[in-house]
Amino acid sequence: RTAARAVVALPAVGVILAVIHSLGLHVNLSESAPRGLYRTVAGEPTRGAWVVACVSLRSAELAHARGYLGPGPCAGGVQPVLKRVVAIAGDVVEIGPEAVTVNGQRLPDSSTAASDSLGRDLQHVAWGRHVVGLDELWLVSTRVPNSWDSRYLGPISTSQVWSVARPVWTID
Repeated sequence: RTAARAVVALPAVGVILAVIHSLGLHVNLSESAPRGLYRTVAGEPTRGAWVVACVSLRSAELAHARGYLGPGPCAGGVQPVLKRVVAIAGDVVEIGPEAVTVNGQRLPDSSTAASDSLGRDLQHVAWGRHVVGLDELWLVSTRVPNSWDSRYLGPISTSQVWSVARPVWTID
């Protein structure tokens, strides 16, 4: 009887998520951003903004294989990520094991993890100085050290950004 309820519930959840998406809303259940409901807003990504973006195909393949991202419409069949923009074109990002700095300002709680939550090695971008290109953004979560973000993926192309997002209702 429980299995029958699950079979009915899964399509219902899919329909609900499709309706939410069609209204320009994004549900975030990840720890890397406050959990809740976000609304798509007009505008270009700016430093400090939340964005919904797809990762590269190469990153999507690893994310899918390791279960970092669920199924979705991005390249590689994975869901988009919701991350805060920490650096935009022309900014200088410095990456090290202890912290990420942007234009000389250390981001709080931005250390780079050596492994994921299951103890598997995490490859990171090269330590050192990176100048953000004209069509690039750096997305970093200061909430979770092993968040699937630019510390591990490098910069995200602005073409991979679906939208800027604003919190509507969050629980943490």
